[in-house]
Amino acid sequence: MRKLAVGALGAAAFAVMSPAPAHAEPIPVDPGIGSGVDTGFLYLEIAPEDGATERGVLSCPGGQGHSRGEEACIQLTAVDGEIEALEAADGMCNKVYAPVTLKGFGLWDGRFTYYEETFANQCEGVLATGGTVFDIVEY
Repeated sequence: MRKLAVGALGAAAFAVMSPAPAHAEPIPVDPGIGSGVDTGFLYLEIAPEDGATERGVLSCPGGQGHSRGEEACIQLTAVDGEIEALEAADGMCNKVYAPVTLKGFGLWDGRFTYYEETFANQCEGVLATGGTVFDIVEY
């Protein structure tokens, strides 16, 4: 018991004798992704009814993490990050029925966004969502 008391007194004395910390400048804090205008970070998923789910990311501005990221960021900026508001792209798809669910979620301009919709096949889904955002895998 005596050793415990001596140890506690020693620790208290050390704390009292330690100099006070010098005034430090505050460290600037980066508010992170989604804090600026036209910025976003989206997780993208293509989930076929039969098969493995493909995943990707899109970081705007700049389009990092995505093969057609710059185009996708431009399209999303025009609709304030709302995938469902994207205009369909022109193109032709086969009529093979292979259902696929497209999901996109993350932050856009500091707010959460979520999109999920099922299409008859991947080509139709990619074209319906502007042609670039979900163009993350070969189909």
